[in-house]
Amino acid sequence: MFTKNILFMFSKTILIVDDMRLFLKMAEDVFRREQVNIIKAQSGPEAVKLTKDEKPDLIFMDLYMSGGNGDEACKEIKSDHSLKSIPIIMVTSSDNPDDIKRCLDAGCDGFVHKPFKSDDLLNASRKYIKFPGWSGKRVKVNIPVMYGMDSAGLLAGEMTDISVGGIFLETAEVMPTGSELHLEIKLRQDLAPIQCKGRVAWINRETNLRKDHVSPGLGIEFIDIKKLDILSIQALVARSPAAGQQA
Repeated sequence: MFTKNILFMFSKTILIVDDMRLFLKMAEDVFRREQVNIIKAQSGPEAVKLTKDEKPDLIFMDLYMSGGNGDEACKEIKSDHSLKSIPIIMVTSSDNPDDIKRCLDAGCDGFVHKPFKSDDLLNASRKYIKFPGWSGKRVKVNIPVMYGMDSAGLLAGEMTDISVGGIFLETAEVMPTGSELHLEIKLRQDLAPIQCKGRVAWINRETNLRKDHVSPGLGIEFIDIKKLDILSIQALVARSPAAGQQA
């Protein structure tokens, strides 16, 4: 059985640097299922300090920021012998050759252009770091779940698959997309239930099945879950022979 320390060894750390909270949230969501630690900074100087303190495995750095531009931070990081091997991917909405040259002169390792798609960040990341083999995967299960809008009045349901990013809950109780739910998940009888929050990401209605290979119910993404609980789910997925199925 995996221990806490062994499981933590599988996690990579990605530093995301941007002065816009919306971009930070969007980028964080991209890696929700990939079992990585996300740390964030909103200026070049803050990014340099976090890099020295945390030694991330990869950095996404916005070029233009009000608190200090990304190319200056990139240059400072790359000039530090103990940090220069950390890959830095510059993020910019500019196609100006002068801006591209600024980034290259600062020593960056690659580019991602805004607006980006999820695959743009994931594909760029995979050039420099290796995600665990079960990252982004799901497995079929039959596990009881307590759920509801109010933690004081939970309903009984059953989850039929799970990944580190969320679950599919088989239920006829349709709740609107975006609804936040309290969840209690009993992975094993000898363990305390996982208590977390999730958001309804999609609905499989009985009269209009969005995915005909699953029953009516709710696709739920985790939005507030403890790291150790994610690691317990990760261990479950890793042990399953069905871990190769895409979520």
